[in-house]
Formats: sequence, structure tokens, C-alpha cells
Amino acid sequence: MNDEDLIRRFIIQDDKKAFEILVRRKLPTLRRIVAAAGPRSPEDRDDLLQEVLIKLHRALVHYRFDAPLNTWIFRITRNAALDEEKKRRRAQARDLKAGTREVIHRSTAENPEEMTLAGERTRELRELFYQLPEPDRQLLLLREKEGLSMEEMGSILGLSTGTVKSRLSRARRRARKLYEEAS
Repeated sequence: MNDEDLIRRFIIQDDKKAFEILVRRKLPTLRRIVAAAGPRSPEDRDDLLQEVLIKLHRALVHYRFDAPLNTWIFRITRNAALDEEKKRRRAQARDLKAGTREVIHRSTAENPEEMTLAGERTRELRELFYQLPEPDRQLLLLREKEGLSMEEMGSILGLSTGTVKSRLSRARRRARKLYEEAS
């Protein structure tokens, strides 16, 4: 059953299983989008992902089938991750302004399973990835990992195709420079 059939079953028949199947199909991609745009800690990413799934559950009844589903879902996910990151930054600024001067330590260490599977090089590359500005991370993720076209990326990011191409080129140059400096 394709994604649109699942959505129709979910909307028309209130079929919860159809929503579950759709989420399972999209979950790896949603995790990557949240990781690229949102919080760095795995626990915070999981919390945000839960919020995204709730938003998708509520929003699917408004899906009009006139835009590609992936574009629509990725945009909702990206916007939720960016909103969460803005909230976190505002909270940090308030804490500093109020004089709390709490040191907020975000662990960048992966869980033991990830460390075992991925090794030291993956951790180093991830650290380099997070040194890039968020827009660069999003562009690289959508193109290199998700394989989206320039047009699809433009639709998700609200940019023209030409702007996507030029920004992606600059993002790749910055990533390459970071990599070369780290080597």
C-alpha cells in the first residue's frame, strides 16, 4: 500500500494501523532531520521526535494531496526542530540574563551502541557536521542523505531552485574546508 492510500485510510476510516505503517516508513528520515536541525542530545531529539509525530498525527487530516508527501512531512519536521532550537536558545539567554550563569553541558558522546557500531571516525565527522551552520546541515542532509532534488529541497526550505543550488555549493565548500582543517 502506498503512502497516499495509508493517509486516506487514516483520515477516512480512522485506521490507526495505517498511521503506524506510515510513521515506520518515514521514521529514519525524520530522525535525521531532527538530528540535523534540532537538539544534539539523543534524549532531547527523542522528545522532539515524539512532538513531531503528534503534530503529524493532527496535521494529516489537512493534507491535500497536491504536494509530495515527503516534502510536506519534512517541512513539518524541520520547522518543529528549528522551533525547538529557538526555544532552547531563548531559555539559555534568559538564564544568562537572569544571572543564573548555569553551565549547560550537552553531551556529544553517543550511546555505547553507537560508539561500538560507528567508531571514532563517525564521532569526529559528526562533530564536524555540527560545526556547520544549521542551514548548511539541512541542505547537506536533504541532498546527500535523502537524495532530494533541488526542486524538492526548495519546496521544503521555501527557497528558489537557484538559491538552493548556490547555498548547497557553499555548504559543501564549508564542509570540505572543515574536514581538511581537521585532517
